[in-house]
Amino acid sequence: MKQTVTEYDFVNAFDQYNRSENFSRQGRHALFEWLSELEEDMGEEIELDVIGICCAFTEYESIGEFNEAYETEYEDWDELSNDGGNVIPFTHTDYFAEGHSVTNPLITERAIVEDY
Repeated sequence: MKQTVTEYDFVNAFDQYNRSENFSRQGRHALFEWLSELEEDMGEEIELDVIGICCAFTEYESIGEFNEAYETEYEDWDELSNDGGNVIPFTHTDYFAEGHSVTNPLITERAIVEDY
């Protein structure tokens, strides 16, 4: 018996498993979209396994943070993707960052990367 998982269910499942810190909410939305497209491309359903996803993917705030973690020197997310990495880029908006507000949020380009 399978259950259809909506984007809302997917995003909130990480909170239910106490894995909220693994991905930002905006990152979880991007990851849901990527996994949904992967399901369509493969023609088969993917089981929602929050722990497995947390073990297989990592969210990075910048390409520099990724480079530091893997001791690489990629210039940007596109270069990493072109080199064969599964990269899910997304725009992150932070209304609560120091010096920012609802009318002037901090907007950064982040990515979720499938771990090697």
